[in-house]
Parts: sequence; C-alpha cells; structure tokens
Amino acid sequence: MQRMTRAAARRTAIAATGLDRPRPEKVTARHLKNVFDTLGLTQIDSVARVVRSHYLPYFSRLGPYPRETLDRLFYSSPRMGVEYWAHAAAFVPPQTWKHFSRAHSEWWRNDFGQRHPETGEEFRNLQSSVLTALSTTRPMTAREVAEVVDHDLPEIHRGHWGWNPSQVKVALEALFAGGIISASGRNDHFERIYALARDVSPELPQLPLTYGPPEDPALGLDPSAELPRGISGVENNVFELTRIAARALGISRPEDIADYFRQRRAPTDAAITELIASGELREVDVEGVPALKWHEARTPRTVNAQALLAPFDPLVFYRPRIEWLFDFHYRIEIYTPAAKRVHGYYVTPFLLGDRLVGRVDLHRDRAAGILRAHKVTWEPGEAHTSDLADELTTMATWLGLTAVDLEGTHLPLS
Repeated sequence: MQRMTRAAARRTAIAATGLDRPRPEKVTARHLKNVFDTLGLTQIDSVARVVRSHYLPYFSRLGPYPRETLDRLFYSSPRMGVEYWAHAAAFVPPQTWKHFSRAHSEWWRNDFGQRHPETGEEFRNLQSSVLTALSTTRPMTAREVAEVVDHDLPEIHRGHWGWNPSQVKVALEALFAGGIISASGRNDHFERIYALARDVSPELPQLPLTYGPPEDPALGLDPSAELPRGISGVENNVFELTRIAARALGISRPEDIADYFRQRRAPTDAAITELIASGELREVDVEGVPALKWHEARTPRTVNAQALLAPFDPLVFYRPRIEWLFDFHYRIEIYTPAAKRVHGYYVTPFLLGDRLVGRVDLHRDRAAGILRAHKVTWEPGEAHTSDLADELTTMATWLGLTAVDLEGTHLPLS
C-alpha cells in the first residue's frame, strides 16, 4: 500500500480540482468547460454577498472571466450543464443528470401535497395544469405560472425564514425533483425559469408524471404505505457517480466520495470495491488514515495556488474532508446568529500554496463600489496580507468595483 504524507495528499486534492494550474491570460469558453469537466458539478446557492456562488469556483481557478460566457454555456443550447439536486442544488452535465434515475422515479416518496386527504386531488390536478401550461406556452417562473393556472389551494405556511411558498411553487418543485421539468435559466431575482425537461436539453428524456411504480401507480398516494428507498425498483447509477466523484477529489475517504453527489454509503462502498478491483482507485495510507487515490491523480512536488474559495467550492463543501486534509475547521456562518459568529457572515477560505491559511468575511458593496474584507482570521503562524490584497484586488476588478477595503485599509484599484 502506498504511503502518503498529509502534505502530499493536500497537493493531490488541490491538483485534482484544478487549483494548481496557472491562470490563463485570457479565459475562453474552453477554459470554463475544462473546469466544469474537472469538477463534475457546480453547486448553486442564492446568497449573493459577493456574487452568485456558482460563478466563484471558475474565478478561483481561472481568474477574471466574462460571466456572460458561463451563463451562455449553462443556459444556451447545447448546454454544458443542467440543474438538479445533485449536491444540494447544482449544475451537472446532462449525462450525470441521468444517473439520478432513482431520485427521479421516487420523488413521490416525499409528500409535496399529493397525499393530503382533503386537497391531494386538487394538488395533483394543479401539477397536471402546470405541465400543460409549460408545454403549450413558454418557460416560466413560478410567479408567471401562477398567473395562468387556476386553483383554490391555500398558501403553505412553513415559517421557514419568512418564506411561505405558493402551492404552484411546490407543485413545480415536485416536478423538478421528479426530473419531469427542469430549469431553462434564472431571472434577475435568481428565480428558476421552469420548462419541460426535453425543452431544456434534447439529451434529457421526457419523464412521465407518475405517483408510483408501474405495477402500483397509486402507491405514492397511500398515506399508510411504507415507502423505503428503492421501492420503485430503480436505482441511481451510483457506480458512475462514484467514479466521477473519486476522479474529481483525487484523494478521498469513502465518506468524502459519498457526499460529493449525496449518495448513501452502502452502494458507494460497493462501487468503491469495484473501482479498486479495476485499478481505477488505489488504497493508500495518509499518515495512518486509510484513503483512496484516483489512479490518474497527480501529486505535484509543489503547488503555487492562490485563491479565495466560495463556501460551496468542491474543495471545501464537505467540511470533514478539509478538517482531515487541511486541519482547517470551517463554517460559512450565514445561518449562525450574529452574536455567535466567530469569523463573520460570508466566510471564504483563503488557499495559499498547499494550505488553507485564513478566513475572509467578504462583501461586495455595490453602492460604494468596494469589495470589503470585513474581517480576516489567519491560521496560527500564518499572515499573508500582501497575497490576500493581491487576490482581493483581482477579484474587485473582475466584479467591476473601484476599490478594496481590507479591514479598514482602503486600496484603490489602479
């Protein structure tokens, strides 16, 4: 069994995610596609404290690039990626979307409203009306769909962050979970624009609206039925999802691989066993920790990375992995009450070389034209203010701002 130091494992992980490569002088669509191919997914989040989070992993690896080019790759045919619940909300290639066949087939295991004893039938009629509207008009947001479909269902009160989704929105999200519809884009408020799956990408099959497996099409409507995972008899292609994750991670433990596409451990472990047998995964020892290395993963002698990382960047989105590899405890803190925050609101790790050396609470102040680093917390023995200032200046220029405020120090852009 190969033995690796933790530093070597870190360099392997950084190289696998593409953060070890020099940034190009001019970023093209090909560069963006290569990053997407390397990562295998791009997580989506609505928080825009700096910029919408899916833009940041590309900046971290490539430096300044035209965001409209990435929009075109995701939202114009032929689409590089489509939205689905792959690792939370994420863009994945259309072929990867197909690997979630069990998730598509079993959306009805969760009760979106279709099983309600009094309003279930009306909810199901609403879903049918929504599908008719999307098939006969154009892609629409939930608000737009609500204007063209009729129903008498009351609004749902969940008390979640003050957001009470309309029944139309819930119906759309159920259809989205089932892979029956997809997102053709996002509007200026970052609301999904829904369309039939086949109209989003010809690579996506148009799945039917069902509430159970073929042999029992009403199973998902029975409130007393037991609905365990796999009841449809359809399974996700966990083998291929595991292969994609293992390659993207470079060096990992089984739990790291399972988290990449939020798959269960048992089928992931079975896939890992197959990949070890084929030689695509190799068992290694990282300072006493059993780990797995992708057979083509590079381990550079040195890494000259310098990047601020989005909280949802694949290098850091599984927090236990960065605690293991980088000895770095990280939380984003946007969901932490203000009085209990330690490092700030929108906390971005700073990667320098092969280490995560600090945390930066970032905020894009559009009105003032300033990128504000409200608070910087360095790891013990680390303080790289000049390197951080360089990265902040580059990011501010990309965002169209005029200055950086680094903990009270004003840095105008030249």
